[in-house]
Amino acid sequence: MHNMKNYLLSIINCQLAIATMLLLPSCNSDTSSKNAGRRAGTTTDSAPYELLLVADKDWLQTSDGSVLLDVVNTEIPGLPAPEPNFKIISINPSAFSKTFQGFANMVIADIGPQYTQGELHTRHDLYAHPQTIIYLTAPNGRELAKLAMDRQDQIISTLLDAELTRERNLLRLRHSDAVFNQAKQQFGYTLLAPASIDAVKVGEDFMWASSDTEDNRLNICLYTIPFAGGEFGAEAFIAVRDSVMKINIEGERQGQYMSTNAATVLFDVTNVDGKTLLVARGLWEMVGDMMGGPFVSYIYFDEPHQKLVFTEGFVYAPEKKKRAYIHELEAAIQTLQLTH
Repeated sequence: MHNMKNYLLSIINCQLAIATMLLLPSCNSDTSSKNAGRRAGTTTDSAPYELLLVADKDWLQTSDGSVLLDVVNTEIPGLPAPEPNFKIISINPSAFSKTFQGFANMVIADIGPQYTQGELHTRHDLYAHPQTIIYLTAPNGRELAKLAMDRQDQIISTLLDAELTRERNLLRLRHSDAVFNQAKQQFGYTLLAPASIDAVKVGEDFMWASSDTEDNRLNICLYTIPFAGGEFGAEAFIAVRDSVMKINIEGERQGQYMSTNAATVLFDVTNVDGKTLLVARGLWEMVGDMMGGPFVSYIYFDEPHQKLVFTEGFVYAPEKKKRAYIHELEAAIQTLQLTH
């Protein structure tokens, strides 16, 4: 019996050692990791915006562990009700097996005396493709919590960028011909919208396309204004958006039109395919009606024609979660190409 117990302990220790080796970042470069994933021929099988968190569950219940949980549960800005960027699925490191290696997004936290300081490493396509893995390592829980807090923006933006890139790649395979053709014909630009967005209405330097399903409506707008230079901030954006939407998006009854809830607007910059863009997020509402929802707008500069170009996605989905919809639209408006 004693020998059998030692034998079982040896097997368990061996399994844990293998699991740890799989979890920790290797010395390979990102390119090597990508090639390994592609050689395996495995595609990711998790749902969009699912995140696998691999960390000691007992530690996650501590004050230090709760910091990491708060980081990965960061909420999407600009929505009418709080929603996290990701659906979190957490497992212990010992449970990290082939069953979980198909997740597209992972955060793997490891604490131990072998680390001299807190460090963050990113690997791509290690077990499957497309896949992004963020490793957080530190000598103790306090250091790991500090690392997670200090690098929160990097962690979330890395994972979100990976998801939006996947969605853009899917749009290249299947998208709305109606939106693509109208944007090309009217503006000389290309824009890839979800295939369900196929009803198009046009105005002066303005295009509005929407889906028409029973429980939600996804919308994309494309419009331009002349721009001679100078500063363009949140107040200017709201003024432009309100004037354009009042003319082009009216309600069913006279006096109803779309407007911007100015108090909710968040203005920022982002980088897409090497281009630095202005981003506005917030809530829209219909004057004279109870309709409303979130929007996200990207502002491009068409330098040869001295125009500001606005691509916007907005959602009408009452009593429904908005995360999947607003992310899908954000990926779509990121596909704009100012071709002529």
